[in-house]
Amino acid sequence: MTETEQPEENRAVQQASPQTVALRLGYAGLVPAILLSLWLYGIPGDHLWRETTIALLTGYAAVVLSFLGGIRWGYAMSGTNDDTARLLAISVVPALGGWAALFIPPPYSFVLLAVAFAAHGAWDSLSAQSGRMPGWFARLRMQLTAGIVVTMIIAFAATAT
Repeated sequence: MTETEQPEENRAVQQASPQTVALRLGYAGLVPAILLSLWLYGIPGDHLWRETTIALLTGYAAVVLSFLGGIRWGYAMSGTNDDTARLLAISVVPALGGWAALFIPPPYSFVLLAVAFAAHGAWDSLSAQSGRMPGWFARLRMQLTAGIVVTMIIAFAATAT
């Protein structure tokens, strides 16, 4: 199939910039956290699905933190500077933080996750501003960080009572 024979939506995806694709996927990735945190906030404390919702939200947040650490791992692997070993070591911390949150009871698990996301967002933003990551990445990470931290605050509020 030639380029002119491809369906229009396939051409649009292929022509989209990495920034556009990352933004779309990033916002799509916020949807489960938004839905779960709002659902958790809206249901009573004795709701049949409350514990499952907490587990799903905590697990999803832990996976996302691991993904963010993987992004940092990838950038560290692509570099050939003296900091590579240190950056590789630090890049596993988000996954460990997410894993630890699975064993901490709510609402404290959501505090840990909110702090971890905020710290990782700041790290990514500072790295982009210093030229170690693409400049557009700082804006993207700050937007996504704000969104996920808000969902963790909502979950904290829902479980703190």
